Amino acid sequence: MDTLGFNRRKFLQLGSTVAVVSAVTPIAYGASLFKDDILKFSADNENLRLFSNENPYGPSQKVLDAIIKHTNRVNRYASFHTYDTNNLKKMIAERNKIKEEQVILGHGSFEILCMLTRTFGKEQNSIIVPATTFNVTAAFADRIFDHKVKRIVLDQEMNIDLKATKKAVTKDTKLVYICNPNNPTGKALPAAELESFCKEVATTTCTVAIDEAYIELMNPSDTPDTIKLLRENHNVLIIRTFSKAYGLAGLRVGYAMGSAETIALLNHEYYNFSGLIANPGVVAAITALNDTTYVDAYRKKNEEVRTYVEKSLDALGIQYLKSNTNFILMDVKDAKRFRSELKPFGFAIVPGGGKHYPNWARISIGRLEEMKIFLKVLDGMNWLKA
Repeated sequence: MDTLGFNRRKFLQLGSTVAVVSAVTPIAYGASLFKDDILKFSADNENLRLFSNENPYGPSQKVLDAIIKHTNRVNRYASFHTYDTNNLKKMIAERNKIKEEQVILGHGSFEILCMLTRTFGKEQNSIIVPATTFNVTAAFADRIFDHKVKRIVLDQEMNIDLKATKKAVTKDTKLVYICNPNNPTGKALPAAELESFCKEVATTTCTVAIDEAYIELMNPSDTPDTIKLLRENHNVLIIRTFSKAYGLAGLRVGYAMGSAETIALLNHEYYNFSGLIANPGVVAAITALNDTTYVDAYRKKNEEVRTYVEKSLDALGIQYLKSNTNFILMDVKDAKRFRSELKPFGFAIVPGGGKHYPNWARISIGRLEEMKIFLKVLDGMNWLKA
């Protein structure tokens, strides 16, 4: 095994992966996956990363060029410049037809999720979250305020249970957190149901925070119009990131859009310094927003590779959840054994189902050639198949 932790002998043994996996999934399906070059192959010297749900192709070439061009400004704060935080907020506001004071920036959406805890989580049971979700806000509240939030288990089909969530809301509830599409399930709520929920629950005393980290990967026709809810003065906070679809995970730029009052509350907890994003991140984010074709291309590419994986899992008899994102949650029956048998092949994964689904694993959608190797490894796990 070399320094990458990847067993080259086993990798070479998988040299016939394309032929073998094609017996499981129609080879014609993958034929179009690399016709265009807007998403370029991005090799790295790491294990095969099927975790963290990163964009495996990296950002667009326009973004990379802009970062390189502006490296001479790393000695400056990202302010008073063409590529500054105020211009980024202004751009986000204009794109969504809201006011600039309705936008806040963060070091990835992670920082904003922590802001929610400090702003809304100081009292017992003031926050409600799904029991299985991206659990930063609730976990942070448990730790820094030493109390439990309300966690609502998913329904029988592993959807966020909006009915149970609505019943759990009381006069003490300050925040309801909804991740849509949900992480780690990859499932999205029906647009009409989410919009109806927000209209009922998002009041002057209760904010509904909607984490849309993966929203750009959804089919646009199925995407809820949460921005419209905000423009209609419903008390929603929409959280997004440049880490996923835009391929900027390493530069840590996220943002949220809400009422001016809610944004002011978040800013107050961070003494109005929440927008101190690193210069390269601001340059990249502004350039990415102006590169209007890239995200559409990545969404289509991701959907093709994901469908290829889903067809393969169907043929292997492995249970999984249909996903709206760049990851799939699958039933691996024995998570410890699953991780152990993947490790020699260099695959880095993490269990993804939490305490309610301990033997499910969240698998990020990588490049087609990576997923073919992964599927070949699965094909050898006879104990995993139905």
